Amino acid sequence: MKWILFSAAAAMATAASAQSVSVASGDWSDIPRIGRHNGSLVVSPAVAGQIADALTGECRSPGASKTYVSVRIPFLVEFAPTGEVKQVVVHNVNCPRAEAALGGAVLQIAKSGEYRPTGENQVGWYLGEFEINQH
Repeated sequence: MKWILFSAAAAMATAASAQSVSVASGDWSDIPRIGRHNGSLVVSPAVAGQIADALTGECRSPGASKTYVSVRIPFLVEFAPTGEVKQVVVHNVNCPRAEAALGGAVLQIAKSGEYRPTGENQVGWYLGEFEINQH
């Protein structure tokens, strides 16, 4: 019974996270830059590896080949007036596996307080960018 409850709780947590991350494209150049606590996006090597593998494998993104990847992926974070994270939007790179891995990582980083609103945007949207260079 404990395993069933744990599995149900894990599934609900995954579903809640999935609702907070989406993919879109467009001109985000007028959106202010996100505030950062320590100045850099830190993702685990496993997540960076998932993104790189997806972009060099099944998706073959521009800026990637079988042996290297060098890409920048913009993302948006929407904050509530209280500073809580409302949602994350990853720029569409036509690679669902990479978008999901990056979106999940950005969501966790933002919820941990590494990213924060600067007050520059009354609507609550801020722009960040993930860059990966692996050879």
